[in-house]
Amino acid sequence: MLWNIYFTYFQSRLRHGIIIWVGSKESIKILCIQKKVIRLITGLKKPESCKQKFAENIILTVTSLYVLEVLCFIKKYKGSLKQNYMIHEHNTRSKYDLHTEFCNTSSYQKSVINMGIRLDKFLPKEIKKLEKFNCFKKR
Repeated sequence: MLWNIYFTYFQSRLRHGIIIWVGSKESIKILCIQKKVIRLITGLKKPESCKQKFAENIILTVTSLYVLEVLCFIKKYKGSLKQNYMIHEHNTRSKYDLHTEFCNTSSYQKSVINMGIRLDKFLPKEIKKLEKFNCFKKR
């Protein structure tokens, strides 16, 4: 399918710098374009949800690409980030989770590191434990 090759190429181009620019208005425009294209390809009408069609065709939305890239960034640099057990000695369920720093500014709240730490908490343990980066990214 030619359109699937197009989406793969488009996704690889979107990934370049996505962790920097995704909060901008352009990312919303790109998501709207992605939805229009998937509707054209699959024959969906305007009020119908595109979510299932993206999943069926293994196409990541710009939002999903952002989440993937931020989690990959955190995976690469996890060794330089603090975990909860390094901060306190309490024996909690989340002692091996990354430590969330207090955020004074909205720019820090939206930062790659802070968003990555927050997203990392939602990953299943079996994915967090994957040692090889390529296996992590694929899962």
